[in-house]
Amino acid sequence: MNIPFMLGLLALVTIGLEQFMRKIGAENGVYGPSFALASVPAFALMMILMHFVQKHSFSLSPKMMGVGLLAGVFGAISVFSLLLAFRLGGQGSIIFPLVGLGMVVSAGLSIIVYSEPVTATKLLGLGLGGGAIIALAR
Repeated sequence: MNIPFMLGLLALVTIGLEQFMRKIGAENGVYGPSFALASVPAFALMMILMHFVQKHSFSLSPKMMGVGLLAGVFGAISVFSLLLAFRLGGQGSIIFPLVGLGMVVSAGLSIIVYSEPVTATKLLGLGLGGGAIIALAR
């Protein structure tokens, strides 16, 4: 297996675990914004440690700083929406697959913005992935 694919699998598992932690929080009646803020120090510490381990200084152009901030806004909205969905009684077996459809948005934008090639295999994979997620959410 190639390294990018293995890292993708690691991201898949850790995102799944992160989302499940949110389900646990919601099941225990946490207030979403407080719960999300509790994760910020851990996230920041992990990023700082990565800078030290990789011996890389902090460097971002103003444009990429804006993109990073926008990613944070979208991330905050998604975390709040997910926690609120669970708090209002949403079932993980329905909400998680629904959120998983975000891969169609990201893949579609990657194809449009970066002119990534569209192959029959990619379309089949996205279609099967989307279909599986829709089936799980029913």
